Amino acid sequence: MWRWQERFAAEGFEGLLRDKTRPSRIGPLGPEVAERVVALTLQDPPGETTHWTADMMVAAAGISASAVRRIWKAHGLQPNRWRQFKLSNDPQFVDKLRNPRCVPGSAAISASPST
Repeated sequence: MWRWQERFAAEGFEGLLRDKTRPSRIGPLGPEVAERVVALTLQDPPGETTHWTADMMVAAAGISASAVRRIWKAHGLQPNRWRQFKLSNDPQFVDKLRNPRCVPGSAAISASPST
């Protein structure tokens, strides 16, 4: 109540018609943090993984997952959608590539007429 009284005393009736702006709970991240996240994203991820996840970036950069996602969105980065070939970590990858019939649940389609 006292805030409204102070606003009325300072700005009159017009001061009561609009909400006073409040500071954000979350402070802005500095540009050096965004640069570090972008640089890490463009490098290969640690271990046997094929792409960065938000949780892995949280551990590497030391910021929250929502901050990582905001930085990725602001820079147009989608680490799980790179337009390049990522070699699979599957130990049977070469066999599956050479012989698609060994992939469980796959069906082979033949172009030759059946008799």
